[in-house]
Amino acid sequence: MLTLIISFIIRYPTAPLAIALCLLLLYTIYLHYKIKKFTRGESGASLESTIKKCLASVEEIEKRNELLSEHALGLETRIQECVRNIAVTRFKAFEIGASNQSFSISLLNEKGDGAVISSLHNRDRVTIFAKPIQKYTSTYELTEEEQSVISESKGAHKKK
Repeated sequence: MLTLIISFIIRYPTAPLAIALCLLLLYTIYLHYKIKKFTRGESGASLESTIKKCLASVEEIEKRNELLSEHALGLETRIQECVRNIAVTRFKAFEIGASNQSFSISLLNEKGDGAVISSLHNRDRVTIFAKPIQKYTSTYELTEEEQSVISESKGAHKKK
């Protein structure tokens, strides 16, 4: 079989070139058909205009995305300064003549800065204390209840 092919090529040396030319012609027709199918629409330039519109839309979306990212970063910074995860505990401050009306409340941001407010209720008077808090500690002595609400706020901040 191989000898038959070799003898054919020797007799007709232009035959392989003719076959290659026919194959190239068929492939060119196939590509032309694919391009025509791909650019089908209002005009041949419709594909180009569609691609340009898509690129313009992508650029616009990227600009919006950048603005949203900057805004989100600003919000993240601002929210760290906001009071979050308020903790409250009620307790009985005095054994005689008191009820469960006393309370401590922590108002802290994510950095642990803010205040703790305590109210001690007795039958004949109410006393309110406010103590500044920085990094979850105070320069003033804290009661057990105040320390408890600060710890509760701190734990809630770490969960997020």
